[in-house]
Amino acid sequence: MAAMFIGITVICYAVAILLWLRFRSYRYLLVVIAGHCTIIAEPILQRLYSLTYPDNVAAITMFGNAVPIYALLAASWIGSLPVLLMYFGQQQHWWTRHYLTGVIAYVALVLYHIIIQGLAARTGLWRYSQSVGAWGINFYLLMAVFAGLSSLLLFYAMVASRYYAAEIAVPTLVAASIGSPLICFGLLGAPFWLPRLIGSSGNFTKPALLVIAGLVLWVVHLASAGIHASRQQHVIER
Repeated sequence: MAAMFIGITVICYAVAILLWLRFRSYRYLLVVIAGHCTIIAEPILQRLYSLTYPDNVAAITMFGNAVPIYALLAASWIGSLPVLLMYFGQQQHWWTRHYLTGVIAYVALVLYHIIIQGLAARTGLWRYSQSVGAWGINFYLLMAVFAGLSSLLLFYAMVASRYYAAEIAVPTLVAASIGSPLICFGLLGAPFWLPRLIGSSGNFTKPALLVIAGLVLWVVHLASAGIHASRQQHVIER
């Protein structure tokens, strides 16, 4: 499974370079490269969500935490691959920028991350200390909800900045790639990990789950409204 992740990384780079040469768009390659930087969120996930990796794999040490090489490589596409496909579809006019587009995109992104989380759980690529929480909801599903939201924010950043000059678009996309998982897993996930951090609970409770659901729906609404509003944007031509 780790070898497959590495192979997908190589394919993503090859396709991103081809799209750069074909359409003169650096965005695909930029997002793939910036994806590696999302690995800085790994120590946070390990600390706040008790994320663990197998012991017998090649790894690097980051902030005192072991991060497998395959996780570092796969970080380039795990969150961004469906986003790049959706953005390519928008560029080819396969869909219109509409509020419903953002909602449908989020549902599709969550389903994609459920598959990724399921494969990881079955093959042991990574695990969490708990598997079931409030109302019997699978913990991997909660992670897929956060990961899907992180991808949606990156998708919104790509759509909203599609005509920006490189001087504005490059830092915007890099910031979105790095910041979106920190916001989703760190800030929006606080109702779950904060009680655990102070030792008051070992599980995510029903009140925490309701707060998280409200925060996620609010961010999905904002991102979808932003995608809809981008149709009227007047921005700098690249």
